[in-house]
Amino acid sequence: MAFVFPTGNGIFQQDNAPCHKARIVLEWFEEHTDEFHLTSWPANSPDLNPMEHIWDAMDRQLRAQTPPCPNISTLRDRCLDI
Repeated sequence: MAFVFPTGNGIFQQDNAPCHKARIVLEWFEEHTDEFHLTSWPANSPDLNPMEHIWDAMDRQLRAQTPPCPNISTLRDRCLDI
């Protein structure tokens, strides 16, 4: 991991997906604990999925607009304006 965190002060966010919790993966993390800090997150956390935040921001902006979109064409135009 020295090529990614050359100063040894990196942070790696673990999303706890089943494929990342395999024994060989966990052993690798144990072998390299001095190279970076491992942060565990809940499985399928939206915090690690930036698209969820983008959709949420777009939804809030669309709902704040008045009047509501009367048709799909207007909705499309407003989405593109955001």
